[in-house]
Amino acid sequence: MSEIIKETGTQKRYDVLCIGEMLADIIVSGVKNIRFDAFAEKADEIRIRPGGDAFNNAIDLAKLGNRVCCAGRFSTDVIGEHLLSLGREAGIDMSHVIRTETPQAKMTILIKEDEGRAFFYYPGTSTELCAEDIDLSLLDQCRLLQIGSTFHLTGFDGEGAAHVLREAQSRGVITSMDVTSDLSGRWDSVIRCCYPHLDYFLPSIEQAEKIAGTSDERQIADYFLSAGVRNVVIKLGARGSYFRSAEEEFRCGTCDVPVRDSTGAGDAFVSGFLTGVLQGMSHPDCARLGTACAACVIQEVGANAGIRSLEETMAFLREKGVPDITVS
Repeated sequence: MSEIIKETGTQKRYDVLCIGEMLADIIVSGVKNIRFDAFAEKADEIRIRPGGDAFNNAIDLAKLGNRVCCAGRFSTDVIGEHLLSLGREAGIDMSHVIRTETPQAKMTILIKEDEGRAFFYYPGTSTELCAEDIDLSLLDQCRLLQIGSTFHLTGFDGEGAAHVLREAQSRGVITSMDVTSDLSGRWDSVIRCCYPHLDYFLPSIEQAEKIAGTSDERQIADYFLSAGVRNVVIKLGARGSYFRSAEEEFRCGTCDVPVRDSTGAGDAFVSGFLTGVLQGMSHPDCARLGTACAACVIQEVGANAGIRSLEETMAFLREKGVPDITVS
């Protein structure tokens, strides 16, 4: 496992610029029964936490020690104000977000022990984000651009995202993107224009197979590589992850930990992997770091509650054992 690199030699103001969905997760844990006849049942707990892939990435990356800037839409309502304060508390530069009177995007997550989760989504502010919201001068100040929550950003997805990614690469910025579920069912036709401008594409297997039209990880990777993506990282849940580039291919295992809530595990993996990239780690060690971040998150309730500092995460890896790398 690579050692932490303390100094990168760059004079950039930010390590990462995160663009995408910023929403509130309303987490209801201890759900036992759902009825729609005015029946009230006691929950174990109801929490309001940061959510949305891009906002999760920003908070996770900041907690891992990166200098992070957010670009997205936040409501002037009480939920938007609360999320802004949480971002500032995490050490994120929130000064470049756009404020709007549209209600903040929200996700209600019902957690039933041993039976999984149910999601109820309100898009709100996420539908308004557009390429014109992004101050392109920020690309001169960051080392890596991460776009999260693609498919929920109806005003930004596709050509808007491709424009920002193209601008980033022209300025020497590392580019990466993650996706969520496409509620419109269009999948590949929305984001194909983005592939040639991506250094890293990090979808979950559930989304990747919908986009590529196959469940075989190697065929999925072939699909994205042939379309222009430079490095493909597929999150496989309990099966770990799969990496493929023109020069390299491997699978990374998982850490054996108890699962309390898997919300945000994929975002944590992405944040850990990209932190490894910024630290100059090998791709296998990037995957191991991402795996460790996900393992920390799933032991707590909420997408960010379990994330730790980079030093603490590396110590966790030494304690639990480094996940196996299998070279294909």
